[in-house]
Amino acid sequence: MKLRTISTVLLLCFAVSTLSAQKEKKFDIGLQAGYNNTWIINQNNYGLSELDYDSYWGLAYNLQLGYNFTNELGLFTEIGISNQGQKYDGNMDQYDVVEREINMSYLNIPVFFKFSYGESVARFKLLVGPQFSFLQKAEQTYILDGKEASDVLSQIKDKNGNLFDPGAKDIKDRYNSMDVAFVLDLGADIFVMEDMLYVSVAARFYYGLTDINASEYQLINHDENYEPSHNGGGGFFLGIHYVIGGGN
Repeated sequence: MKLRTISTVLLLCFAVSTLSAQKEKKFDIGLQAGYNNTWIINQNNYGLSELDYDSYWGLAYNLQLGYNFTNELGLFTEIGISNQGQKYDGNMDQYDVVEREINMSYLNIPVFFKFSYGESVARFKLLVGPQFSFLQKAEQTYILDGKEASDVLSQIKDKNGNLFDPGAKDIKDRYNSMDVAFVLDLGADIFVMEDMLYVSVAARFYYGLTDINASEYQLINHDENYEPSHNGGGGFFLGIHYVIGGGN
């Protein structure tokens, strides 16, 4: 009898704890927009003189999906588009005014571990994890003393010995189709409807772990060295999110 009673109590405790844990598990869906200051770290000017870096800003948009195991821990992913690139200026050899701008577009799919903390309307959040980025577009404008670079620069040989135009507009083939980055996102979730609807604000930083230059265009620079190019940057994101199953 005593054993049966103990077993019953243990089963009830297990059932209650399971139901409590299940209650904390919630799906999350949201839309985000961001404004990023992006960089291509280590420029690739195909062996020509390197230029000064200038600031480049781009927009990003995400659909975020998440699953909260508990009130503190969750697993999140996104499907998003980001505009990235780099601006350069300065002078080069016999050209006094040189302007170069690379515009890239990536489809991003990160996988985040999420930690959140707080009992008030605003909860601290940390997202961290890898991001898989797929190149959609890469174009450049390249102006030397007011003239298109294609009109004044000689063609250059890639690593396979094929000639190419360093000033061409469409340069997608000069970059790898995929990049892998490490992402850190710090911010807060601010609930406007308790456990149901919240606004997210965050500062996000990322650094590409792979060389974005395609192998044929990994050319030595003006100093007779080759330095891999990496995406990097950071910015601010604002989003609105709905908790499926929240507010119960």
